[in-house]
Amino acid sequence: MKHYTVVRMSRAKGEVLKGALAALIGCFSLFLSLTAQAQSVLLKDTSFVSLPGGNLEVRLEFDQPPPVPKAYTTDSPARVIFDMWGVENDLGTKSIDIRTADVDAMSFAQGGDRLRLVTSLNQMTDYRTYAEGNSLFIVFGEKSGASVAPQRQLAAPRNVKQSYDDKTRVSGIDFQRVDGGIGRVVVTMTDDQAGLNIEEEGNNVVVSLSGASLSNSLQQRIDVQDFATPVTFVDAMASGRNTKILIKPGAEPYDYMAYQTGSKLIVDFKPLTRAEKEEIKKNEFPYSGEKIDLNFQNVSVRSVLQILAEVAQLNLVVDDAVDGEITLLLKHVPWDQALDIVLKTRGLDKRQIGNVLLVAPAEQIAERERIELESLKQVEELSPLVTDFIQVDFRKASEMRQRIYDAKLVTERGFIVADDQTNRLMVRETSAQLEEIRRTLRQFDTEVSQIMIEARLVTARADYSRELGIRWGFGLQDGNFVAGGSGDSSAYYVEDFPVSGADLPLNVDLGASGTTSSLVLGYATNSFALATELSAMQSEGKIEIVSQPKVITTNGKAAYIKSGKEVPYQTVEDGEVSIEFKDVVLSLDVTPQINPGDRIALELKITKDSIGETLDNGEIGIDTNELETSVVVKDGETIVLGGVYQDNRSDYVYKTPLLGDIPVLGNLFKKTVAENNKEELLIFITPKLIRESLGSTR
Repeated sequence: MKHYTVVRMSRAKGEVLKGALAALIGCFSLFLSLTAQAQSVLLKDTSFVSLPGGNLEVRLEFDQPPPVPKAYTTDSPARVIFDMWGVENDLGTKSIDIRTADVDAMSFAQGGDRLRLVTSLNQMTDYRTYAEGNSLFIVFGEKSGASVAPQRQLAAPRNVKQSYDDKTRVSGIDFQRVDGGIGRVVVTMTDDQAGLNIEEEGNNVVVSLSGASLSNSLQQRIDVQDFATPVTFVDAMASGRNTKILIKPGAEPYDYMAYQTGSKLIVDFKPLTRAEKEEIKKNEFPYSGEKIDLNFQNVSVRSVLQILAEVAQLNLVVDDAVDGEITLLLKHVPWDQALDIVLKTRGLDKRQIGNVLLVAPAEQIAERERIELESLKQVEELSPLVTDFIQVDFRKASEMRQRIYDAKLVTERGFIVADDQTNRLMVRETSAQLEEIRRTLRQFDTEVSQIMIEARLVTARADYSRELGIRWGFGLQDGNFVAGGSGDSSAYYVEDFPVSGADLPLNVDLGASGTTSSLVLGYATNSFALATELSAMQSEGKIEIVSQPKVITTNGKAAYIKSGKEVPYQTVEDGEVSIEFKDVVLSLDVTPQINPGDRIALELKITKDSIGETLDNGEIGIDTNELETSVVVKDGETIVLGGVYQDNRSDYVYKTPLLGDIPVLGNLFKKTVAENNKEELLIFITPKLIRESLGSTR
């Protein structure tokens, strides 16, 4: 038998129980929420680096391995959007500026437990993603136009263990000194899959390669102080399954650049002067004021402005519309940066005139300047016009007139007339505008430097030729002995030795050609005659041709000089024969530009033609030597622009088949010819400033 217990409670007690149950459910929900938050992946840092081929790599650092993002694109505007669930933004900023050819910026939007990355593109481009440990990499690659597919196949995240299993290894660490005193660190890896991060820590540059192992033999210090570059030594060390390379620069200023080509990572350290280093720092960080600390809680904006003006030692004028309070916590910040922060936070703007600083609402300053511009425009429109004549001393009046119009210094009411015969300008303008035109003319109307450019083309030739040959004949007849020497073939004739009434027959003719020196031997009897001629020729010759074109021109103006002849040649077209001409010239085409330190930049083109061999069809060949280059030369110095060296050697042997191959005796059936032709062309250039004609500028 079953027993049931019935519990009765009052309405008040029921309400209490319901409240306790609701509180318990709320606590449990809060616990689940906190647990979910504790498990969220935090985005901690971002960086980007340019890769070879115009690619861009964006690196996102998380506190743990990130999830695979879901990506899609939009064409108008061009954007790539990545959604990552279970990720929170811990950067402290909602956007980063990238400003490259393809990618403009990246912004972050948090919606619940989803982080959205919106990448604004200047034009649609391809991309790919992959993960390494706690890092997510997005590589934007080649342009693909507007036809980029809206969905991408993304690589699954790879943790460090996977990268290590791929056996990415550092196979070599080398150091080189290249032109300009640049120290180059070359890191060679087995593939290009390692994650890369480069940071400056103190006075060191640390290269971190995630997922790349380093052997014990490479974990050492490379001392490179003797190479006279900004780098003193390179330390390589293994950090678990990753590799760190610490590069220690010296005390002198430097700048570095890193790029990766395939499996090679190259880090270049360029030496800088102190002035170049300061200029780089100024461009990177435009604030240069004294650094201060500010820690205020709900303090008057006017009070903060007064403190900043005292630090800057400026007089301060604050508009009545400036009011309100501000909270500041700044540590070691330049005062001009702190001032900009305060102004931008409160919608204010500043103008500095001398040592007086004016602060007012931005809209009020803009309106005031607009009114001032309108007043100036009214003054310009109502001011009387005056006429003046301005003498141009060193330039053409028409050229100066065009410069003034290009500078937009002539108002709608005014005009300028140029007279090149008297080299004067007639200007009709307001007095204020006329004075501005005069100041501008004083900057342009100055004497221009003149430059003489002298080129020397030296052609040296050396010819050598040697021939050695033999001619001989024999016959049967009674006679006597004959000996003598001659360079004439009639030496073969033996007097009173009739052989059909003609000269002695020439059985072998392998004699030297041209003018020769010969030795003739003959023997004759009543029944037999033999004549032999040994001939030899050797010639040597040397030729040196110096061509020296010169030309004078003004700074920045092209000059051209040529000397030569026109060679006629025939052309046949549709059966009609016509005569045309080809230039065979020595020419110099140059454009000089004077740089600081009396260094002269030259754009050069030098041509040296000569008449060559006559072809079988009667046409004449033309030998051409041409040089086109850009160089920088100090005033009065001579440099060699280039040279061409040719060495032609040839050896010939003429012989009677079979008989000429017999050892020793075969020389009676041979003729040898040796030739050696050398030719060398050197081109020199010498620019000189013509200082005698330079006067003082106004």
